[in-house]
Amino acid sequence: MEALSAGRPSGRPANARGTGVEMTAFIASDDQPAAARVRDILLCEGLDCTASSVSSLNQASERVTQVQPELIVVTLFPDPDRALAAIAQLHAQIAQPILAVGPLGDSRLVLRALRAGASDYVDVSDLEAELRNVLARRLAEMPGRAKPGPVIAVLAPSGGSGSSTVATNVATVLARQYKKALLVDLKLHAGDLAALLDLKPTHTLGDLCLNASRMDRSVFEQTLVSHSSGVHLLAPPRNLADVSLVTADAVRQAIHLGRALFPYVILDLDHSFAPEQVQALRLADKVVLVLRLEFACLR
Repeated sequence: MEALSAGRPSGRPANARGTGVEMTAFIASDDQPAAARVRDILLCEGLDCTASSVSSLNQASERVTQVQPELIVVTLFPDPDRALAAIAQLHAQIAQPILAVGPLGDSRLVLRALRAGASDYVDVSDLEAELRNVLARRLAEMPGRAKPGPVIAVLAPSGGSGSSTVATNVATVLARQYKKALLVDLKLHAGDLAALLDLKPTHTLGDLCLNASRMDRSVFEQTLVSHSSGVHLLAPPRNLADVSLVTADAVRQAIHLGRALFPYVILDLDHSFAPEQVQALRLADKVVLVLRLEFACLR
């Protein structure tokens, strides 16, 4: 397996992205599992939140000065009083919005968080849905913010139908029209998109999944290999041993990051109901079904 380094790619402005304006985020929390969960949601929504943008409450004030984020998320547990003090300090220090994450059942805690300087309060019991709603509202207010790129899934009910060729051609046409497009090879056991494009990937989806806990824009972009047409390929694992590294959750993260960075995401799916294939189908805005005039395609 190849190692992927964290950090921002050189030669690119800090707030550049493929389809619009990227919001940088910072997490202050003394609960590491909660912070990891929040970061996963932020990354899936296309925000820039590197591993170094996660801090304890004690270090939050100093780290925020270094990172200069556009959005701050503070978890109120396990010690609400310390978290509220951190919110008050951060609110006095910077003007960026602060999201407080905590239990909604404690109305007094909600009020204290808002009085301390929180812009929004997110219910931890429904964290993913609540945080996504708040982020959608905040991101919509940003000038130049573009909608996430549509996801097109291409699959065939049987092998040899030409779905990989169709996926490659669709990606190439869209890349020429929109300057770039992401092509994801999810035929984990026998993907051939790299061969069709005459590319030799250095990193693969297996490497990306191995680094899923710190997957961000930088790590994601390092995994891609680019074609002269503007197509950027996320290749499947090189060997069968790495196929087991690919999880539905990591695929979901990768697709969300792709949507944030590219005007279109094209998925070349396998004809199976493996968890990662089902996850990809659920995220697709359009599905292209490639059929041949034979019984195997109709079953």
